[in-house]
Amino acid sequence: MINLQKISGLPMELSDDGHLKFIEPLKEVMPAVRKFTEMIPVLMDPAATPLPVLEDMYYMYRDVRLPEHEDLIRKNNLRFDITTLPAVMLGREFNKTVGHYHPVIPSQSLAYPELYEVLAGEALFLIQKMDAELKKLITVMAIRAKAGDKVIYPPNFGHIIVNVGSGVLATANWVSDKFTSLYEPVHDRHGMAYYVVKNNGKGYNFLPNPNYQDTPGIRGIEAFVDPDFGLSAKEPMYTSAIKDISKLEFLNNPQKYAAELARLTA
Repeated sequence: MINLQKISGLPMELSDDGHLKFIEPLKEVMPAVRKFTEMIPVLMDPAATPLPVLEDMYYMYRDVRLPEHEDLIRKNNLRFDITTLPAVMLGREFNKTVGHYHPVIPSQSLAYPELYEVLAGEALFLIQKMDAELKKLITVMAIRAKAGDKVIYPPNFGHIIVNVGSGVLATANWVSDKFTSLYEPVHDRHGMAYYVVKNNGKGYNFLPNPNYQDTPGIRGIEAFVDPDFGLSAKEPMYTSAIKDISKLEFLNNPQKYAAELARLTA
């Protein structure tokens, strides 16, 4: 078991198979489970079998919080989630989330952003932006992050998380609770613009998804914390937000932070 309290700010432990153990006063949260059969439409090889052989590909623990923080979090239309991905190969691909986009905020041009933090393992965040009709691919970026790193998903970017490490990956996220994610744009193209596959030696490679046209090359950028958002690399983002919930205002009102958010991918 991996003790996550210091890095997450919450009393919980992570097992090698991706399950969380919640320690009082943290309330038990039952995860939503992504099954292998649900992954098949977004795999590079739909005939692949998971190795080791598993049925559960990853776990989504939604609305995790200490009881005394419930009112503060709900009042600000936020949600704190944790996602865990065991180290599994899906044919040549590393285990990954299905992928989705966030909707554009009504009467705005920006979609809801999201804030992530790696709690354990090694993550590759693959993000991509398409035009307003979700037809033409504009840019693709890969962000590698380790435990303690924080990553902001900018508005209007689709995204997945890939477990490129040798052990279980755990990530936490703060996100607005005002929307429902859009899975169809990724599902309909059988995945993101690139598949992340095991290299012949160590590491990984990117293979383009033929269901996209005029696919641009991948821009690799480092995980970082932008000082514009008042986040510290040394403090868990749960703890930081509870101390000053205004740091997360950009998650519900990205238009007020359009310039700062644009700099993330400039």
